[in-house]
Amino acid sequence: MPLNQDSSFSVSSESLLKEAKELRSFIDILKKEELALVQGKIDEIDFYASDKLRSIEILIQLNDQREEYFKAQGLTLDKSCINNWLRKQQNSDQTNMIEIWSELLDLAKTAQHINQSNGLIISARHQHHQRALAALHSAAGNVSCYGPKGQAYI
Repeated sequence: MPLNQDSSFSVSSESLLKEAKELRSFIDILKKEELALVQGKIDEIDFYASDKLRSIEILIQLNDQREEYFKAQGLTLDKSCINNWLRKQQNSDQTNMIEIWSELLDLAKTAQHINQSNGLIISARHQHHQRALAALHSAAGNVSCYGPKGQAYI
């Protein structure tokens, strides 16, 4: 049964910890991918891509489950509404949930930053390879054509 169809689910420190743990694993994969990109270990990138995909699938399920619970509670899915809801919880788990939620938001920002950085590295390498390939074709006497954005087509 997919995680998001469990009607007995409720947001607790346990559910948030599970999501934070998976997000930390995802960040670890992103950091390994970043290192492989910087070191030019292209063969490792495919391995990390499949790990990232599995982790993303889990994170999506956990996120969907949490969002469905919040919607069922009549909450809008914005940060301030969720923060207010967490503060109003009258249980021993409340303080822990607030701390874990804050950590979860920080982890998401970290993952976003590393992922953007990896995208820039990939883009820079791609541009470098495109220029090198264009230079090789030019040196070999091949005629290059240019696209509407100035990129070389060979």
